[in-house]
This record gives sequence, structure tokens and C-alpha cells, in this order.
Amino acid sequence: MRFFYNLKGIIRHITPRFIPQSLLDSKIKGIFKRFSLESLKPRLEFYNKLNSHFDMIKNANELPQSCNFNERFNDKLPSVPSRLANLKIVKPDFATLGENSLKSGTAYYYDSYEFSRYFSDKLRWCHLFHDVNELVSYPAIVKSRPIFPHNETSVLLKLDKHRHFHFIKDSIKYENKKNILLFRGAVHQGHRLNFFHKHFSNKRCDIGHVGNVADYNKAFLKPAMSIKEQLNYKFLLSLEGFDVGSNLKWILSSNSLCIMPPPQIETWFMESSLRPGVHYGEIALDYSNLDCVLDYYLTRESEAKEIIENAHIFCSQFFNPHLESALNFLVLRKYFYLSNQIDVLPIEQELYES
Repeated sequence: MRFFYNLKGIIRHITPRFIPQSLLDSKIKGIFKRFSLESLKPRLEFYNKLNSHFDMIKNANELPQSCNFNERFNDKLPSVPSRLANLKIVKPDFATLGENSLKSGTAYYYDSYEFSRYFSDKLRWCHLFHDVNELVSYPAIVKSRPIFPHNETSVLLKLDKHRHFHFIKDSIKYENKKNILLFRGAVHQGHRLNFFHKHFSNKRCDIGHVGNVADYNKAFLKPAMSIKEQLNYKFLLSLEGFDVGSNLKWILSSNSLCIMPPPQIETWFMESSLRPGVHYGEIALDYSNLDCVLDYYLTRESEAKEIIENAHIFCSQFFNPHLESALNFLVLRKYFYLSNQIDVLPIEQELYES
């Protein structure tokens, strides 16, 4: 519940920082006593792709400026309708840990401070505490990053988790659900609007905009539906928003089949590890094959149910709160170590540098 999430954040906020900082050594030793390097390494390397040391800048004036992707790299960008067709590199924010505050927004502050509070206030970091769909010009802590080469400077932390990391129990069997594709969500971004323009009148779909109304989406307005109501439908659509789709996690933990285009943005949920036909039913980026995909799975119930089971297994790797906590902590620990700001244990060097 949001109340308890906020309560925990407030308690951490009012607790003097010297208390968690005094527990730093015992926390590190506890992590390596509980978990093996093999259980930590794959996900840690996914979240924090940095693999060499760098000297952390001393002030924001030293940050590389924002620019277009092709001003720095020669890789060819994907073509439209990919969201990454006009990919940019943006300048992150710079601060010391002691400057981390509620000005970043309640969720981003609570989720980052849960782990940053163990470290010295004087340590420096860069971050972007909002939905990120561009690359960053300097190693920075972010919630999301493009699934594209050269994203290693975007270091993922589990941020805005109360909104995004919501898993459910679904008691309705797949075969007892309606043969309709359902979506309820805010429709503001171009790629969501494109889907609605193509399929709002499709009789195979029940899709609707909920939330703030503007001229461009008022024709798509429909009543909101609870998650419980949405579980009556066999196919649930997940479309990326400003970064990822906030409904993706609960859909994949349901007994409905997730229908979505290939992900282009990834977060702590490791969206780029999801496989079409294994964890979800894939539609094209231009949404042109939607009817064919729905027909395919309507005639292959056992295959759809196998995909749903695979999705449940994928979700289960995020269910251990001790592992989640350890990985978030080590993401920051590795960041501060590779930026030449702290020393670490030999076992950590093996984890961060190999």
C-alpha cells in the first residue's frame, strides 16, 4: 500500500544519516554471506554495465553537453516507427549524496535514498530522476534507458518501484477469459496514439484512454477499469509510455497473454531479456499484424498458456526482497568504486572488474 511505502520513506528520511552509514561494513559482509558471486553477477552486470575506472567530475560544469546521437557515435539509428529513430544524448544532473532530497520527487527520493543513505554524504554522483528515454552523456543513475548500443553510461536503479513493480495473483483461467484485446491507460505519446488511430474501431479490441483529456485523445476516452476487471480478458496490451509500460509487470504475472511490440526501453525489470513467443505475444512496431497475432494465439491455446507460464517464471526472479536490496546496494557500490571514490573488499573487486 502507498501509505506504508510513504511511511518507510519518511522514517528513513528522519533517521540521522550517521546511523545507516555506521552499518555499511556489516551490510556489505551480510550480502556476501547470504549470496554467492554467481547469483549476483549476471543481474549486477546488466544494471551497471560500467567496466572500467573513471574519475568522477567535481562540478556540473565539467559534464559533457547534450547532443544528437550521431554527433558522438557512428552507429545507424533505427528507422521510424522506432522510438529511437531520433535518439539523443542528454546531460544528467550532478550532486553529492548529501544533496539528495525530496526535490527529486517523492518516489525517486525514497527509492534512491533507501540505499544511498549508507554512503558518505560527500560522494558525488550523476543522475536523472524521471522517465528517461535517451542516452546520458556521463555515467549516471537512471530508472530507464534505451535498448541500444552505447547505453552503458545509463546505470539502472530500481526507481519509482511502487508504481511499476506491482505483481498480482490471477484466479481466472486463460481459457475462461474473453477473446478480446484490452487496454486502459493514458494516451499522450505518439506511439500510443498511432495504435489508437489504427485499432480503436477494431472489433477485436476494447481499448480506451483514461486520464487528462486533450483534443488529440478525447475521441478515445473510455471509463477506467480496475486491474481485477481487466483480468477477465484473454489478451492484455502493454504499450510503452514515456519510458516503459507501467502495466507490463502485472500483466506478465497474470493468466492473460501479454501482447506488445518489441521493447525499446528497459528498466530494473530487464525488458530486453523478454523474448517474443516465449514471454509475450509480439506485434510489429507499426501494429500492422495485430489481427494475425490474435488469430494465431486463439487457435493455439496451449502455446499461449506456455508463454504465460514462462512469463510467471520471469517475474519470479524479482520476488526475493533480500536479493533486490542487495543488487540495488551493489549497483551504487560499483558506481562509486569505478568512479574512484571508495575502496572495496577483494571479493567486490572480483565482482566489479571481471
